Amino acid sequence: MRRHLHAHPELSDAEFQTTEYLTRAFAQLGLPTHVPIEGRGLTADLVTFEQAPDHWIAIRGDIDALPITDSKAVAYRSRCEGVMHACGHDVHASVVFAAIQILSSMQAANGLPWPIAVRALLQPSEELATGARYMIHNHALRDIDAILALHVDPTRSVGCIGFRHGTLTAACDALRVGFHGNGGHGARPHLTNDPVDAMTHWVQSAFRRLGRTVNAHQTVVFSIGQMEAGHSPNVIPDSASLAGSLRSLDAQARRVALETLEDVCEAIEVESGCKVEMTLGFSAPAVVNSTPLVDLLSTSATQLFTAGAVEWIDEPSMGSEDFSYYLEHVPGAMFRLGVAGEQVGHAPLHTPAFDIDERAILVGAKLFAAAVIAYFDPEHAKVDTEAR
Repeated sequence: MRRHLHAHPELSDAEFQTTEYLTRAFAQLGLPTHVPIEGRGLTADLVTFEQAPDHWIAIRGDIDALPITDSKAVAYRSRCEGVMHACGHDVHASVVFAAIQILSSMQAANGLPWPIAVRALLQPSEELATGARYMIHNHALRDIDAILALHVDPTRSVGCIGFRHGTLTAACDALRVGFHGNGGHGARPHLTNDPVDAMTHWVQSAFRRLGRTVNAHQTVVFSIGQMEAGHSPNVIPDSASLAGSLRSLDAQARRVALETLEDVCEAIEVESGCKVEMTLGFSAPAVVNSTPLVDLLSTSATQLFTAGAVEWIDEPSMGSEDFSYYLEHVPGAMFRLGVAGEQVGHAPLHTPAFDIDERAILVGAKLFAAAVIAYFDPEHAKVDTEAR
């Protein structure tokens, strides 16, 4: 499954064939599935209660790929030029399916110690930070009381699993700033309102001001990844634009940073005579893990694997994850699944050479399955109030 998905990636908002493939796979397990009317993303339910369960847990994966060209010389190399599963979403989907497959097999063999009610939730468009809200809108969290997720981690060896209580990833705001002036001949800049000059001043002012307005104890990361202007070296254009991201771990720091960038817009507008407009694009809140659910996962990992498998994460990541939107509705927890191995190396996420040691798939699937079973342990039910 992982190799098929890796060879046939689909970009965000276009995951139709991936959805069909996974729907057929769950149907082979005899499980009812639901696909939103738009045809992207799905849920599949495994319920072993004789009557309606009073609580549910979900395990979430994502299915979209990135606009990156796969550079690997392997049989499962992407067949879609310029599109690649460089963030491991093919692995996430496969791990979720494998966990349900384990639980379904245990049910068929009367091997489950007690009833369970688990929903596989496979979402599109995580890379655009729109997929979680799309699935929530399509009732993917209906009846759900808790949710678990994973993310592959090429900085950890296969067999190692990273856990963290509290904040795991940063909030992220994508932003675009437009500069609208009056262009003209490059020989006569005094007759123009130069948007390129305004843009370069904005960049310098933004970095300088953020360092003086945000509390030094509150981490904020601001980056600009795109700048666009003009079409000829001797023509001052009428407009220019830039795009970047603001990442923060603290709500107050985020507010101060955004207000500071708005102040910079106003100052550059006065200074340059150009109109300066900042708009926010996709965003995702911080992922804040539920302590009881992290404990559920880490305890399950300790019981399943060697003592060295569990690794505690000291600092939150400044990356972002739209898994955070589910946590606005129900408690949840995400863990980091080690995927680095001697055969595949440890190429970073979002790079053309990214690959995984496929032994990690079973590690993640076993952990999900064990955590789901432990969640429904009657002896532990009374202490899981926050997790549910």
